Amino acid sequence: MSAGSPPLACAGPRAAARGRAWRTWRNAGLAMLGAWLLLAAWTPPEDAAWSVCLFRRVTHVECPTCGMTRALSLLAHGRPAASLAKHPLAAPLAAEAALLWLLAPLALVRGWRPPRAWLRAWAVAHGAALLIVWGARLVA
Repeated sequence: MSAGSPPLACAGPRAAARGRAWRTWRNAGLAMLGAWLLLAAWTPPEDAAWSVCLFRRVTHVECPTCGMTRALSLLAHGRPAASLAKHPLAAPLAAEAALLWLLAPLALVRGWRPPRAWLRAWAVAHGAALLIVWGARLVA
């Protein structure tokens, strides 16, 4: 390094932001792997008294996301049919999370971010799907 060149730690705000983005991507992958391994090693109880869902514990009625943890655990145990019966959105959600994580490096390399309108539409679609599942459960 020459006398007039800046140290590597001062590579600039863009490089620092890119480094943080890659660390976030790595940590998200490690968190997903850890969650998957935990779900594969643990079977959540069926009893509402042991539920992590306060709504279910108090009302004994499942909320829109109730059954998702149990369904993901069944999926991690290699039982997709049982997972689908517990919550039909667990497998698509897991696949979507994995796909987004796998595609994120393309966005990081190109510096692309999805438009806010896409993110809003994505969130509304997920919320609507959960409410449809909940409505179907309440009717059944």
